[in-house]
Amino acid sequence: MKTSKLHIARIGIIIFLAAAGLHGPLHAQDDGKRIIFTDPKSKDKALNNGDLIPRNNSSGFDFMIGMDGFGVGGFYGYTFGDEVTLFSDLSFSEARDARQLDYYDYWSGVTSLNKDNYVYRIPLFLGIQYRLFKDDIVDNFRPFINAGAGPVLMYIASAKTDFFTGLSHGHSRYTYGTFVGLGAQFGFDRSYVLGVNVRYFVIPLPPGIQSVDEGTMSNANGFFITLNFGSAF
Repeated sequence: MKTSKLHIARIGIIIFLAAAGLHGPLHAQDDGKRIIFTDPKSKDKALNNGDLIPRNNSSGFDFMIGMDGFGVGGFYGYTFGDEVTLFSDLSFSEARDARQLDYYDYWSGVTSLNKDNYVYRIPLFLGIQYRLFKDDIVDNFRPFINAGAGPVLMYIASAKTDFFTGLSHGHSRYTYGTFVGLGAQFGFDRSYVLGVNVRYFVIPLPPGIQSVDEGTMSNANGFFITLNFGSAF
């Protein structure tokens, strides 16, 4: 029995050494001045201490996937102590009425049978983000909660003409809004921003904004999965 266990242990050691020789694990080297993290399968530069230090400033863009379609945005943030971040966020997305009736045709694509106007929301949110479990989770996964509020520009453009004509002859209305969110950022390298944020917008609308011919809209609320890409400095 002892011989069998010893034989299995030897085989395990041989397999481990072979895997280490072929692939090379992620490792750290301490030369007395800096720690270098390398991945032999990656063509990217090695990470040193400078790459691991949190940056105070960050900026980038957002790609939004929501109940009403897609959206885009941009952000700027300033971090205090690697846990609290104050940020501003500007985005652009369409707000659709739940009563909108869409018809899909193979040749012409999606047609909205009862749509009168396109309604776009452009919120400028100022918010705060708090990192969770800083001392309990490995540093390449940084979960957070966030919330924000601010003014919202609603832009209404006719859907009865072609898109660009309707957009150029649209008009604006103003309101306010807020959101709450939960997300995470990824990666050891603090010189860039890569994350995902699930957000719910709450945006009440002023009277008279109409998207479909059945009546006016009461709100431009929306649920979004937001992908964040940017750099830190």
